[in-house]
Amino acid sequence: MDIHERLRYLREQLNLTTRAFGASINMSGGAITNMEKGVRNITERTVRDICREYNVNPDWLANGAEPMFEDVTSQLDIDEDVKQLARQYSLLSADDRELVKKIINSLAEKVRH
Repeated sequence: MDIHERLRYLREQLNLTTRAFGASINMSGGAITNMEKGVRNITERTVRDICREYNVNPDWLANGAEPMFEDVTSQLDIDEDVKQLARQYSLLSADDRELVKKIINSLAEKVRH
């Protein structure tokens, strides 16, 4: 898989359209489509923007070296169960993240009463 294919794979794993993915890094959906097809080069700046926005391992995007995502939980002083939940949460779409927040807030309200 080359960088263009990994870009498409990443976007699909995030369950985003080219338009939504592009908007998140200040690009058009057409630009993302052209990058995925190899018509347009993927610049270093674009790689940095993608990696920053989605916690992607830059070495994975550029060269295919695992893991795909950076472990943003490794520096946190929390137990492994919470780290695993955070990793799984990071893979969810924005809509699914909102749903999880609502569920947690609802459960927290029940505990308070």
